[in-house]
Amino acid sequence: MNRGGAGRLRLPAPRGALLALVLVAACAACITTLLLVQNVRAQSATTFSLQRDDTELVISNLALASAGARTIGNNRNCEEGHRLTIVYGPAPGRVETHVEDAVLTSTLAVIRAPVEAEEGQGEETLELTDASVTFNRPGCIDESEPAATPRVSLVQGRTEVIGSRFFLDRNVDEGVMDGPIALERAGSEGGEPLTATAESMSFAVGEQRATLVGNVQVTSEERVTSGDSLELDEEAGTAVLVGNPARSVKGSDVLEGNRLLYYLDSDDVVVIGNVTGELEIELD
Repeated sequence: MNRGGAGRLRLPAPRGALLALVLVAACAACITTLLLVQNVRAQSATTFSLQRDDTELVISNLALASAGARTIGNNRNCEEGHRLTIVYGPAPGRVETHVEDAVLTSTLAVIRAPVEAEEGQGEETLELTDASVTFNRPGCIDESEPAATPRVSLVQGRTEVIGSRFFLDRNVDEGVMDGPIALERAGSEGGEPLTATAESMSFAVGEQRATLVGNVQVTSEERVTSGDSLELDEEAGTAVLVGNPARSVKGSDVLEGNRLLYYLDSDDVVVIGNVTGELEIELD
């Protein structure tokens, strides 16, 4: 006990009160941390799926509610005769659609199904875009603003394909990515990447097969190859170009044919249909 001036008595602060204050502060910090964790996880736990034959497409919202993310399932109030599932994941988040080993990334996913459609029968359509949207009270899209440079991507193995929109129609297992298409395949062991451009791309979800279509041009460090279409086999590391003719140029060597087999890792090309070409051979 301490005595102060003017007969005042100073008592030490009760230890129980101090302990209570510490516990209250600690609990407040825990609640804040818990709310932050819940906010981070709120949208990432939201998934929907649709079926194509034996293949399942799983759509996940990996954005935050605090950033404007919304996930609305089976809404009958937006379009007459249809149920809409809307998954919106604005930056810095995203919406991912997993198709076995491939991943499609977008900002917005819209699944449309007839009201009477049965689950798992392939009646849904799937549209992936990079639009910014606002919602009205029934949970429908009120306004949609396309991105200045739309970006929807497909990643499969070492290959990334970028386009502007992906659409999978009902009762089919091949979706279409609108162009312009830009493909990049990472080089092996730190080598230079291989790039390609095209007008559009189709993706067979069951076979995991991407096909570039329209004015295809493939560029590597030493070779330029062109054709009407390119069918990519990512697992095998090969591509088949079809054209009339397809053409591959490496330095002074020129190969032409209806079908070219491109070994992506070694940068070698073999003609497998109606071969013509010019090869420069140096003789000692």
